Amino acid sequence: MDVAASHCEIQTTKTLKTDPLTFVWRYAIRYISEHRLQLAKFVIVGFATFAINFSSFHVFYGLFSLDYRVAVSLAYLVTVNCHFLLHRIFTFSAGEQYLIHNAGKYLLMLALNYVITMTVVWLVVELLGISPYIGVVASTAATASTSFFVMKYFVFRSKGILWWSS
Repeated sequence: MDVAASHCEIQTTKTLKTDPLTFVWRYAIRYISEHRLQLAKFVIVGFATFAINFSSFHVFYGLFSLDYRVAVSLAYLVTVNCHFLLHRIFTFSAGEQYLIHNAGKYLLMLALNYVITMTVVWLVVELLGISPYIGVVASTAATASTSFFVMKYFVFRSKGILWWSS
């Protein structure tokens, strides 16, 4: 082990032993700093796809008067194509990867996010008695909070990139 790696290990161990919150906070700040461009692209694409999703939901629910569950599902279908392509090409620069490699993993993430979306919207509407529009917003926040990491380290992962690497 070289001196720099040894110092890093000792420093990490010291920091972790003395104050785990400080260690996590510093790691998070370093991670955000190192991935700021990709995170910014993720946020931009996120707002664009949210606008597509919310507008589609309004068309199906507000204009066509479909049941909120059907409207959420149809809006989800409209949105996922844009979401996949924009993140694949723009956010994660994975356009050179085989489409079938990304699509299968993306479908797994999509299935999980769909369950989360439907559950959150149902909770907002049926248990809290709030508008389905609020449910769409809440479900977007719930799925967006984990999607960056799932897409970066699972769906569009380049060979050699691990979840703990910078």
